[in-house]
Amino acid sequence: MSCPIVFYDAIVTPQSYDAVVPGYLSLALFGISLLSALVAVAVRRSRSERYVCGFIALVVVICTWAFSYGVQLGFDTRAAQLPWWQLSLAVAGFVPTAWLLFTLRYAGKDGWLTRPARWTMVSEPIVFAAFVLTNPSHRLIWTDLQLVAAPVRVFAPTFAIGYYAHIAYAYAIVAFGSYLVLRTAAHSSALYRRQAATLLAAVVPPTAAQVAFTLRASPVPGLDLTPFTFGVTAVFITVSLFRFDLLDRTPIAREAALDVVGNGLVVLDAEGMVVDADERARRVLTPAPAAGSHVSTVFPDTPLERLSGTTIESETEDIRRTYEVQVSPLLDAEGQLSGHSLVLRDVTDRHAYEQRLEVANRVLRHNLRNDMNVVHGLAGQIEAGEAEEPQATAAQIRSKVEDVVATSEKVREMTRMEPSSVSEAAPTDLATVVEPVATGFDTGDPVTLECETTRARAAVADESALETALTNLLENAIEHNESDEPWVRVATERDGDRTCLRVADDGPGLPEEEREVLRRETETPLKHSRGLGLWLASWSARAAGGELTIVSSDADGTTIQIEFPSADQG
Repeated sequence: MSCPIVFYDAIVTPQSYDAVVPGYLSLALFGISLLSALVAVAVRRSRSERYVCGFIALVVVICTWAFSYGVQLGFDTRAAQLPWWQLSLAVAGFVPTAWLLFTLRYAGKDGWLTRPARWTMVSEPIVFAAFVLTNPSHRLIWTDLQLVAAPVRVFAPTFAIGYYAHIAYAYAIVAFGSYLVLRTAAHSSALYRRQAATLLAAVVPPTAAQVAFTLRASPVPGLDLTPFTFGVTAVFITVSLFRFDLLDRTPIAREAALDVVGNGLVVLDAEGMVVDADERARRVLTPAPAAGSHVSTVFPDTPLERLSGTTIESETEDIRRTYEVQVSPLLDAEGQLSGHSLVLRDVTDRHAYEQRLEVANRVLRHNLRNDMNVVHGLAGQIEAGEAEEPQATAAQIRSKVEDVVATSEKVREMTRMEPSSVSEAAPTDLATVVEPVATGFDTGDPVTLECETTRARAAVADESALETALTNLLENAIEHNESDEPWVRVATERDGDRTCLRVADDGPGLPEEEREVLRRETETPLKHSRGLGLWLASWSARAAGGELTIVSSDADGTTIQIEFPSADQG
């Protein structure tokens, strides 16, 4: 009469040694089964992402296999072990399929999981299980089950063609799932590579043990060590879950976000945690987004739902750029939210054009209207015969009309100005541009214009834009200089890796509102630039590949410079 022996509390004696060993093996497998069950419960309670179901299915199959094999080892007769052996083998057939389903979702390949593909994948282990349970009638899975007596009473099967066909299929899909993990890690950040390393480390021990069992190379004859290696698997899975945030941050969000075209990219999970960021985003944003940090650390003043459409300013490699933030939801194949993508679109050129239109609109509404009102009033005086000096009044009208024409020309020029790419910059001796403009400039008496140029080669993207910038700086320096003997100096020089063009005068200096407008690069209703010259000079300098800055401005005069990257001398 047979009886189950799970474990004994009695003192171990040489005579009872063979019976006690299976008891401890069963206890170990029950512990592994319990640990796997706890992992599944923890995942189910704390995570609700779409790929959790596949992960739990994998863990449940492992848990059931370890438990049933532990029960089998608790019996010492063929009749008692056989049903548990069949259950263990049938359940084991589902592990490769569960692994492949999980890795497909982890790698974001949901599109491959069509209904026919799912049925094909699930039908194979179901058919194998059916053959296992009915093997005595056809012997396609095994032809003989020898019950090895030492050192463990367990079956040492002689497998048939059906088993080898199944195991070849199983190895193939395990290998393919592992390839998906490796491929995903290769195109991802360090966080995903650590996830992949722990996942593969969890797969290797049971795979190696199963190969040894199939080849009858197990250290213990007949004993399948695969369920025992699940203890190592459970440890690695736990590390991946709670140390590397498996299932919280998976490459699915990153893969989906890479389909969005942009100049900078930050990938967030559904909770707003940073999953990944490309090099441009890390360079533009301050502080740089780090994996594992919340988006609020990068944008502390703007919540995620209001972030789309905002703009940020960034200066990299001495080039000031404007970026617009666009937030897009990332949905999985089932339409559930898996994260967000933050795309940083370079809108520097558009932003500059909008600035020019804003200033042009202000000029057309304010300056031109005021000038034409003056012309209208003066013309009315002449028409009514109220002008005391008609010729002087006519001269005033002519002067205002000339101002209107000059302003209109500047408006037309700045609205048609096209930005130049840094890649278009060519080595240019600034003297070849500066000297013709300075010598041909009509300063009028009693203005003194000095020109001091040295051999200073700069990377200039548009020489005509540079000429426009210099012309407007000279006009401003002369027009607003009320000194008795005004003078203006134009000079070029090289300063380290930069080449500078400076325009200095002895005028009264720029008003604070003028300087603030240039610093802010925008106008407000109460603070705006009185004329277009400085605006046009600033935009033209940028179109030429340079940067206009106010070096100094006080009662003794103003110095403005345009700075370019130096070009190679030669």
